[in-house]
Amino acid sequence: MAAAVQQHLSLDSLLDIPSWQLPGWDDSLAVHGHSAQKPDADTVDKLDVSLAILSRYRNSLRPFNRLTSDILVLIFSQLLSEHADPHNDRFGSYPWMGVAQVCHFWRHVALTTPLLWTHISTRYCTAALACIERSSEAGLSLFIYEDSNEATMSKVLTAIIPHIHRLRHLYVPSNMMKDDNGNIRQVLQPLINSKAPALETFETQFIRFNAAWIPMHTLFTGHTPSLTRLKLHFMLPRLSAASFGKLRVLSFTGRKSTPTTLPMSDFLDILEACPLLEQLRAEKFTLEAARNDDTRKVTLENLQLLQLGRSKGSLVADFLNRLHIPECAIKLKVHFDRYDENKFFMGIPLPHELDSDHPLNDIRKMHISWMNGRDGVEIFGATLNQPFHIHGFIEGDTVSNLGDMDVISGTFFQSIIRAFNFDSLEEFGMTEYRNSYRWQGISKKGWEDTFRRMPKLKAFHLTSDGGYDEGFSRSILAALEGPDRSGNLFCPQLESLDVHGDKTWSSLQCYEIALARKEKGHPLKRVSMKLSHYATFSDSSETDLPLLRKHVETVNLEPQDISFPEFPEAP
Repeated sequence: MAAAVQQHLSLDSLLDIPSWQLPGWDDSLAVHGHSAQKPDADTVDKLDVSLAILSRYRNSLRPFNRLTSDILVLIFSQLLSEHADPHNDRFGSYPWMGVAQVCHFWRHVALTTPLLWTHISTRYCTAALACIERSSEAGLSLFIYEDSNEATMSKVLTAIIPHIHRLRHLYVPSNMMKDDNGNIRQVLQPLINSKAPALETFETQFIRFNAAWIPMHTLFTGHTPSLTRLKLHFMLPRLSAASFGKLRVLSFTGRKSTPTTLPMSDFLDILEACPLLEQLRAEKFTLEAARNDDTRKVTLENLQLLQLGRSKGSLVADFLNRLHIPECAIKLKVHFDRYDENKFFMGIPLPHELDSDHPLNDIRKMHISWMNGRDGVEIFGATLNQPFHIHGFIEGDTVSNLGDMDVISGTFFQSIIRAFNFDSLEEFGMTEYRNSYRWQGISKKGWEDTFRRMPKLKAFHLTSDGGYDEGFSRSILAALEGPDRSGNLFCPQLESLDVHGDKTWSSLQCYEIALARKEKGHPLKRVSMKLSHYATFSDSSETDLPLLRKHVETVNLEPQDISFPEFPEAP
């Protein structure tokens, strides 16, 4: 009997189903998971025995608490990564250490692996001091908690200074970077004035009651050869304050109510010192014009994301003209400049054009959305490969002198159109969300001027949720129907119309457009409409859609939206 049991203890015998020799079990079907007849009681008993043998085999394997040290380190590292965000309240507290108490071996592995003890926070003084000792020569991440009392903070910082050559990441509250005299707080000075050759990240945390901008202090004697990420609040970067040669992420921001100014020439100096820069975020500050003799351009081949705001549109356009950023997504917040009393421009006004290598010179898609209840627009777009997003605002004195957006919207829209080069534009969309006031729309001539600048347009998207029926879409349709001065159609490559919500949509005008374009050899291929007057019909054959299908390849009630490439994750 013992020999039989021993035979069943091998994994091969347990996996070889025909060798089980169970009464009432058809071997020819067993391999396929079927039984030729209903198992009898003896069969069930034999199965119970086999399961017991299988359980015994499982228990003969290495127990979980005897995993090798390298596997345990991987498990502990994964647990550590769940609390690796320095802004997490539990950073540096090591809540996972309870798992290491399973047995002495696990505890030994945890305590003797330096990489598991690199997260230090002044919030947890005892754990911080233990980490400094246990981390051996591993790189350190230090988070200075804003509410730590000075004695505790000093104790941790004093202990870490002899190990500052291992410091890789440092997070400091923004209010600690200056005292009443504008200097670095006394408790922090010994750390900041030491050398940190391995430092990769320096970040100041946003503290709300700190509102004043200051120049960036010299960090670690100004020599930070490994610095790759610099994120500042209420501080402007300064070339002599740190080493920028390996910087990949640069971010600085303040408060809208207390903006500071940065001369464009100084900004370009900083960017020239960052040839490897991948992400740039600069917000809540104001650009100043460059020096008259400064005509240079800065090349940032690796830049993937530029986020800038908020300054006058003309200065932002000038700044972009000075950058060569071939593969960069762009986010901007700009104030539209005003000139000639009632005209605006987001860049240099006509007759000047954007440079041929301007980052926004090769636009393929654009969608303009009027912001409900605010005097501005959101512009979503994409060049051949990269997206861009622009918040455009009108300044308060303009609203006071000329009226709000509902009064000047037509002129404002034309100013946007003139600001860009649409020679390569293929998709254009517009959303109107003016629910409180009447929409002062654009005339047929205004739309003709717009479409004249879009010779390669293939798809037009219109969404209107306005509270009044102002004939918003009819001037658009009228412009698309008629020929230009030379007798040719506007937008000869137009293939698709998508309309959502406009109560004034004219199916007759759309029919005339489809017929005219078909006769000219440029037929529409798709018309999609989601309109209230079609909502009550369950059968589309009872509407005018079958008539429109005579001249349009596809007519449906499911309009599509413009799709844009994804933005890289912000720093």
